[in-house]
Amino acid sequence: MQYLFYLVGFIIALAVFLYVLNAYESGRAKIKSLKGAPGGYAGERATTVEPRDIFLKKPRAHPGERLCPLCGSALSQSEALYAAPLKTGDGTKILILGCRYCYKEDDIKGAPPESR
Repeated sequence: MQYLFYLVGFIIALAVFLYVLNAYESGRAKIKSLKGAPGGYAGERATTVEPRDIFLKKPRAHPGERLCPLCGSALSQSEALYAAPLKTGDGTKILILGCRYCYKEDDIKGAPPESR
């Protein structure tokens, strides 16, 4: 009778161990897949931004909180956005380049030369 309890305990411990091992491996595979995705876990950013991806999402913001329109980072009162004036046929427009979290000077390759 005592050996039966040991056997049942061993089977339960083995089942729990296999469950935890499976959960660990599936989580590890998911993290690996996120690292390879553009804009994913590894900090890589997508090269193009679709306007519908930005404007159709409602970022969670408290009243009076300032958010970067490109990456959605919360900005304090002393943090500013990087922007450049563009001369068009209609007049002058402002091209928002990002905040201190998402703007890198090397990323404006696609911008016109007068805005650099």
